[in-house]
Amino acid sequence: MAGIMAKLCSSCGFGSKKDTCVKCGKSISSGRGGMAQYCRTCGFGSKKDKCVKCGKSVFSSGAMAKVCDNCNFGSKKDTCVVCGKKV
Repeated sequence: MAGIMAKLCSSCGFGSKKDTCVKCGKSISSGRGGMAQYCRTCGFGSKKDKCVKCGKSVFSSGAMAKVCDNCNFGSKKDTCVVCGKKV
């Protein structure tokens, strides 16, 4: 079952904020880490269009949410960024 990509609003995804892990807050080096995902429950309906950090609606100016290598290691990369369920 594939996950739904988590997003950041333009405020939370601005500048260097877009390169911060949404799970642990660590800075992510360029080209490292992975994309944060929702499970089908957390990404259902309009939830998938809400910022994973602050909950604001995400418009075309938003950014994809990322997780650092540590939070994206092994089976962690297949877990929901919100609830931790398998995606």
